[in-house]
Amino acid sequence: MQYYVKDSTLVIEGDFEAVSTGLNGGRARVNYLFNKQVPRTFNPPDPREFVKEEALKLGLETANFGLLTAVKMEYLQVVEDDYLTAFITAGVSNGSEFRAKVGTINIILISKARLSETALFGAIITATEAKGLALLEKGYTFLGTNTDAVIVAYETGSSGSDPGNQENKEIPYAGSSTEFGKQITEAVMRGVKVGLELRGE
Repeated sequence: MQYYVKDSTLVIEGDFEAVSTGLNGGRARVNYLFNKQVPRTFNPPDPREFVKEEALKLGLETANFGLLTAVKMEYLQVVEDDYLTAFITAGVSNGSEFRAKVGTINIILISKARLSETALFGAIITATEAKGLALLEKGYTFLGTNTDAVIVAYETGSSGSDPGNQENKEIPYAGSSTEFGKQITEAVMRGVKVGLELRGE
């Protein structure tokens, strides 16, 4: 896996099995994941088509999942440990209590170890719980914004995704009480809190 910021967009390149709750999301094998910064006044007639067009502009012509955010990439948080990398952009001016301003918390989690189907989807729940907990601990009265999204992926070409590798077996579960879930919780809470603090939120 490699990642970089290009044209105000985080681009993550690799060979991934992934699930996405974002625009044009779902479950697929993809080569790119991206998080595109858009203006606060962003309101295209077809957001899904916009994501497709932006992927082409970035040269991402193969399979991809994309997210959109009004948070500047200078506030991007990258939290890494032995086999999990979390990419987080956080803004809460669009709290889900029917607020009108723009804000989004996008979370991209990438595991070096292979994830079971249960863990792949379960990580979405754990990441969402961690995001809500981070907001509550910062004194907010809401658990997210109405445009938040999560991508969870694992690298299919790494040693950790090799079923024959005894040191890195498939992770079966991602609930908050599992070792992997605890890593997700710690990474997401840290990324959300620091990202908001940098924005003065």
